[in-house]
Amino acid sequence: MPITHLDDNFAKRVARPEKGHVEYYDDKIGNYAVRVYADRIVGTLRARPLGSAKKKRFPLGEYPAITMAEMRRKAEAVRGKYRDGADPAAEREAIREKRRQEEKNPPLDFDRLCDLYIARLPELKGSWEQDRGYINRDCRPAWGKRLAASITTADCATRLLEIAKRAPVAANRVRSASMKLFGWAVEQGLLDFNPMAGTKKPTRERKEGVDRTLSDAEFVVLWRAIETATLAPGLRAALQVLALTGQRPNEIAGLALSELRHLDDPSQALAEIPAERMKGRRRHVVPLASSVVSIIEREITRQTTEAKIEDRAMGDHVFTSRFLDRERIARHSLSQALRRIIPALDATGEDGEIIRRLQADPPTPHAFRRTCASGMARLGIPREDRKAVLAHREDDVLGDHYDSYDRLREKRIALEAWARHCDALLSGKTKTGAVVPIRAVQS
Repeated sequence: MPITHLDDNFAKRVARPEKGHVEYYDDKIGNYAVRVYADRIVGTLRARPLGSAKKKRFPLGEYPAITMAEMRRKAEAVRGKYRDGADPAAEREAIREKRRQEEKNPPLDFDRLCDLYIARLPELKGSWEQDRGYINRDCRPAWGKRLAASITTADCATRLLEIAKRAPVAANRVRSASMKLFGWAVEQGLLDFNPMAGTKKPTRERKEGVDRTLSDAEFVVLWRAIETATLAPGLRAALQVLALTGQRPNEIAGLALSELRHLDDPSQALAEIPAERMKGRRRHVVPLASSVVSIIEREITRQTTEAKIEDRAMGDHVFTSRFLDRERIARHSLSQALRRIIPALDATGEDGEIIRRLQADPPTPHAFRRTCASGMARLGIPREDRKAVLAHREDDVLGDHYDSYDRLREKRIALEAWARHCDALLSGKTKTGAVVPIRAVQS
């Protein structure tokens, strides 16, 4: 093989073969060679990596895409790396393989991370729909196409402050939802760290009212306000069922038709809420008093009639909302409804003092749960039965693993007593503050 000085002069004077190629070696840089073709000159450096028995070929580029001088400098640099024990050819192949894998499996952007997380969210959290809403509404628009690993703590803090300007409390909820998202990604090995973990709540929430319970008088006034307010029918019915059953707001908001049993038999009617919808991840059976069954049946009848008129299929949920395209109502819709109803009440009438108390310390939907629990206590319902109604777990090995009795009979007695008390208050048969004794409850 001819040996010559491979520089730009060589490229200008060398004869170009019409077919194939002719190989030339450099006279100064060992193992630096070029192949001369009709239209190009291709440079390579052949070297044996430290500890290897075979030589490897490292491409140096093509003339005229680069000059022969550039090719020569590159050959000297690569040869120096080989002498120092490196393996430039292996490094280059590793880069190529990484790129091939990236093209085959695109880098994880925030949108794809959200898709993976939300698909698993119902298994991870009872109130998962709220978290999904916060992530889709407040995080994805900002970070959707960004690489998930590129999102920093500063990005998270900035986003929370932006949200806090328009919705202070929602900013805290976004932080909680995205904290769980990033934490899950770290647990799954998708991210190396949780960027939200270094942030603080952007809003200091008021602690007043965390134990808010409605008096009998407040219960009556608020119930009547719900009945007369301009609300979607499904939202009104959900608030009423919430008040009469004492369940968690999200459990009632998401009540599905498939969860209802024996509505045609008032003595057996119940809702069977699956474990995946419960906070404690345990199946929960809720007996339905006759007044609750009436509300649910009216709502089902209304939906059935609308479906026939509009020539569409019946929905899957008991409580629907026109704001969610006939899907189930959202948990936060219950809160929004009370926030609209209570400030609009007229505090100058007969119930002015009661309304002023409601407006000074407005209850949330969760207040119905506390009111039901407190009301059943005043009615003489045993504590273990009240805990069963509320789906509160027993904190011992027996309750967690061995005692599978669901106290259905006792829960039915408790909820029917509470429903009768509410009916008596609303009808005026019982003055507000009066208590129906437990001995009046028939087993």
